[in-house]
Amino acid sequence: MKDSRRKQMEALVARQKSATMEELRQAFGVSMNTVRSDVAYLVQTGAVEKIYGGVRVVQHQQVPLFTQRTELRCDAKRAIARQAERLIGDNDIIFIDSGTTAMHLIDFLDPVKHVTVITGNLYVVTQAYSKPNVEVIVLPGSMNRRTNSVADVSTLEFLGRYHYGKAFMGVSGISPDGKLNVSTYIEYELKKLAVRQSQRAYLLADASKFGGGSLMSYGLLSDMEEVITDAQCPQEAWEYCREHGVRVTAAE
Repeated sequence: MKDSRRKQMEALVARQKSATMEELRQAFGVSMNTVRSDVAYLVQTGAVEKIYGGVRVVQHQQVPLFTQRTELRCDAKRAIARQAERLIGDNDIIFIDSGTTAMHLIDFLDPVKHVTVITGNLYVVTQAYSKPNVEVIVLPGSMNRRTNSVADVSTLEFLGRYHYGKAFMGVSGISPDGKLNVSTYIEYELKKLAVRQSQRAYLLADASKFGGGSLMSYGLLSDMEEVITDAQCPQEAWEYCREHGVRVTAAE
């Protein structure tokens, strides 16, 4: 109940760009103490920031458009997806995250394998149409043109119903201390949930994703079963994964 209310509260502030504490109290029919607690949580996660008398949405750095990101390090991303495909077995139920690396899993999927895919990645949904052995469970939500995927509160509620064997995850950036960074609060919630609902999670990330920091992180490299990257992955990342017992594979 509390988690659902907080997600709805974040969505309301995102739509309006700002809201007073009294507006939030009336909108959700709770006490002011409850509003303060919810707002404190949202501020901590980076979803909103406090202003006098209320909160406003945090203006994060814009993620480049999907069409622009598909052209960046394209060969490396496809090689990573090809390498990751070996982890998918016949009759597997998998989650494919948004992103311009994870999306290529569908391109290299062995046509003999029978696979159930849970995803909000619109590229995956489109490409799966021509693969008769692939069953797709399409997540609901509002389309995000920057990620070519769907994501809102309804996406979280729907995904929370499912459990699956493997999750193939993307990331906006990876901090030197192993944090898996995202640029928006809804991505934070969605990716965190996707990992939690899976038995094993795999990170698909080319070398350009390593380095830098962010306000929000949905997990750590140490949460991953395996990291599939390319040969230019920084040595520090290899060492971090080795220390935490995480396999690293460099796609050729």
